[in-house]
Amino acid sequence: MTRVTESLSSQLPDTFDQAFARVEDSFEETATRIKESDAADNARRIAAVVATATARGAGQIGLFLGRQSAVLAKKGVECAKALPAKSAARAEREPKPRGRKRIGLFVIAGVAVIGGAVFYKSRHREHPPVASAPPRVDEQTA
Repeated sequence: MTRVTESLSSQLPDTFDQAFARVEDSFEETATRIKESDAADNARRIAAVVATATARGAGQIGLFLGRQSAVLAKKGVECAKALPAKSAARAEREPKPRGRKRIGLFVIAGVAVIGGAVFYKSRHREHPPVASAPPRVDEQTA
């Protein structure tokens, strides 16, 4: 063996349990260092400030929108009260022209469907039949 392989073999653990224990110890040391570091404290503090600001902002937006919707609802009620309502007797006497509207709607829908079908057929034509043999350049037919 060379010096490099000897030094490497002396540094490698003998069993998996030893390797696992070594990794676990180094992980615990790193975790405690991170927990005690100033950067981690600053990151936690900044995250708390951001979360608080976000929650406050969302609450304020919700409160603002709630107030605005209440104001708009009051205006809508006042506007509805200001409009004159039809009397019940007058509403009963007026004939309801539903039949003509329905017929017109069905005619327009039918025309649209027929037009769509014609357009579809005009765009999707059948392909020409496949030739029995490919064309030739040197073929001299008169």
